Amino acid sequence: MKCRILMLHKDTNQGKVARLEALHVEYVAYVRICMQYMLDQRAYSLPRAEKQAFFPPATNLTSQTEKNARDHAIAIVSTWAKGIYQRKIKPTITHLRREGVITDDDAKALYIIGSKLISKPWKFITQEHLDAYHALLTEYGGNPPVVKDSLPMRLSKMTARLEDPGETVTADFWLRVSSLESRQSIWLPLVGNPYIQQADHVSKGIQARKTKTGRWRFEAVEKSTWEAPEPPEDAHRLGVDVGLNVLAATSDGVLYGEHVKPKFDKLYQRIKRLRANRQRQGLKQNSPRLDRLESRLSGLIKTETGRVANTLVRKHPDTLFVVEDLDLRGCRGQKRFAYRALQTNLERKAPTLKVNPAYTSQECPSCGYVSRQNRSGIKFVCKCCGRRAHADWVGASGILRRSGDKDVGRGDHPRDVKRVLRERYLLCRDSSSGFGRGRLSSSSPSPLGSRLTTRGSGSAPGTGTASNSMPTGSSGRF
Repeated sequence: MKCRILMLHKDTNQGKVARLEALHVEYVAYVRICMQYMLDQRAYSLPRAEKQAFFPPATNLTSQTEKNARDHAIAIVSTWAKGIYQRKIKPTITHLRREGVITDDDAKALYIIGSKLISKPWKFITQEHLDAYHALLTEYGGNPPVVKDSLPMRLSKMTARLEDPGETVTADFWLRVSSLESRQSIWLPLVGNPYIQQADHVSKGIQARKTKTGRWRFEAVEKSTWEAPEPPEDAHRLGVDVGLNVLAATSDGVLYGEHVKPKFDKLYQRIKRLRANRQRQGLKQNSPRLDRLESRLSGLIKTETGRVANTLVRKHPDTLFVVEDLDLRGCRGQKRFAYRALQTNLERKAPTLKVNPAYTSQECPSCGYVSRQNRSGIKFVCKCCGRRAHADWVGASGILRRSGDKDVGRGDHPRDVKRVLRERYLLCRDSSSGFGRGRLSSSSPSPLGSRLTTRGSGSAPGTGTASNSMPTGSSGRF
């Protein structure tokens, strides 16, 4: 399923727009009231049967719009509480338990309160446990969630209905929205979406959002689903890695998006300087200029990664693309943007396989030696055998090899992965077949071109290059 955007027609009657904006103001105000009421009552989640009796009634909203606002407030508070628990409260409870400040039973109760968002005594959870958890939340929870004026408005199937235009030529669709006046709807003309031909092609329930330029847009979920084709059993595999200076490097020795990094860095630094300047002045809200630059940055990454994904799918039909199952926490800049965008595009258009990313860019493709010192920027020089190669290709080829590695699972801890690789390297070194021989499997890529080769002076053929050819000789040693 995909989100489809329908824009409000530019020639819409201004009276209709004013009524829509008045509805949005009342909606946002009531969401704020509901959120503050939940925080004051220390309730971070509510059962369905208690929602209507818990919140104060709205003065101007219809009953269905009031229900949408209540559900929206509950979702915001619950998401905030769960995030704070995972990031801050849970590690704090673990630390207090290990230090002996709290008992194991008390820690168990606090864990359950945070994970289940319990607000009342339950079984072995007492009021003292609840008070202790809220004390931790007050000390480590930071600022509570804030509702901005730009909060989108949820329109359920009871408050909004998308209809086909009939014989009209003004709009592609009409959206009937409940207003502040009882039994009086707002009929809004919408500009169509090329992927939506009829009103029943989208699910019921729409989200209305006012853009930064002041234009209204309506987000709906398309009913039809699209799934990537299943790869054949003997499908060719291709490792894909986001490089240091490129958007993607493949295990067959091709780099994609080499021209994007300079553009990204220039725009990223402009945004960074502008944001730092506003922080020094104590300005918390984004300026229109900052919003425009961030939109350009996001658009740049989405466009270029989409172009790379299309090129890969076109050049490698019936191929299983192997990518990293990477944890992006703590990752900034182009890496974070490109990883998420590229993998999302590939998953939509072709079959993909995620593998454990631990040490794929530090493992020598010839001898298997793993060391952080093997890689420096885009240069890879093995500290054991002297193998030289382009570091981005080494990462992509490591991802490809990892897809056929039965000893390393996707969820294995990096510590366990390093132990497996170390034992394998020592076994290969001490084996009678020779050091490094047989390292490359039949699924390894073909020899690289000169653009990915870094040769050292005075090296023997096949030694210290990015070529996948192994050196000749009786022992096969480097």
